[in-house]
Amino acid sequence: MAKNTSDTVQQFAAIEADILAGRFSPYYLLFGKEHFYIDRLCSLIMDRALPPEERDFGQLVFYGADADPAQVVSAARQYPMMVSRQVVVVKEAQMMKKIEILADYYSNIVPTTILIVCYKTPNDNTSTKNIDKRTKFYKDASKVGVVFESNPVPEGRIPLWIEKYVSSKGMEITPDASMMLAEACGTDLNKIALEVDKLSRLFGEGEQKRITADTVEENVGISRDYSVFELTKALSSKDVASCYKIAVFFGQSPKRFPIQMVMGALSSHFIKILRYHAAAADRASRQEIASAIGINPYFIGEYETAARNYPLKKCMKVIATLREYDYRSKSNARGSADDGELMLELVSRILNG
Repeated sequence: MAKNTSDTVQQFAAIEADILAGRFSPYYLLFGKEHFYIDRLCSLIMDRALPPEERDFGQLVFYGADADPAQVVSAARQYPMMVSRQVVVVKEAQMMKKIEILADYYSNIVPTTILIVCYKTPNDNTSTKNIDKRTKFYKDASKVGVVFESNPVPEGRIPLWIEKYVSSKGMEITPDASMMLAEACGTDLNKIALEVDKLSRLFGEGEQKRITADTVEENVGISRDYSVFELTKALSSKDVASCYKIAVFFGQSPKRFPIQMVMGALSSHFIKILRYHAAAADRASRQEIASAIGINPYFIGEYETAARNYPLKKCMKVIATLREYDYRSKSNARGSADDGELMLELVSRILNG
């Protein structure tokens, strides 16, 4: 049976392997901010634990907002009729009142029941709401079954996640296409999966399934010429004309490219350049440097160029400038400047600072 680890992706893969091999736990507590893995594991168990002809009799689904925890415990303790096992699922368990009562089930786990509790916490960065880990419901869960905390994939690792997900679907994706898809979807894995599944239907039988930047541009609704990815690339090479052209476009499209989102991406980019300097100082290989800063080796040339254009001290100055403009964008310190004007000022300061 899969062991708990701190790595969401690794633990998911281990639990998934057990399920595909027919090794089921009698109890699953699936919770966390990344809802993609919770949905995937729940669906996989429901698909694999019972054959289709037994699901009408052996599968019972509750919804947290309407379910009584005592009723769930009672249902889980029943023995299956006309089927080999029963699957009891609690979806949206975070909406359940007095969910701690589910811990009553732990004292008498029924081996012919698989109980799945899906507890989705808010996935925005500002929310601190989470499952209460002080309760018996949480603390004793791992003693009777599998506890899986689904944490978000860090923003900088989303392109690599996309490449692996696309590969798992029997397709290929170019590095620039994965960057564009990451920009279009953000860190929402469910949205990314939907877009990849949509793109997979573009290919005919026997056709090479290779997603390119053109594929993404034509079918996902993102312009290759006007994107944060293109802005960071233009800044790396100090392509002044492209930098200002993209900055002006962003200023004219504040809903699609809010300044805080753009500055967050720029900060992430220059922090990677800072990491490049640190790794290069240790005489690491290009492959090792790419791994250290969390990028596909395909892009290492861009960071070599960026490191030459932004030496260590200048790179640190750019990061300080980004912090300054982040503050200005959120306060009266911006004066009469609108977001578009701030964006142009910022790009100018980065290029000429």
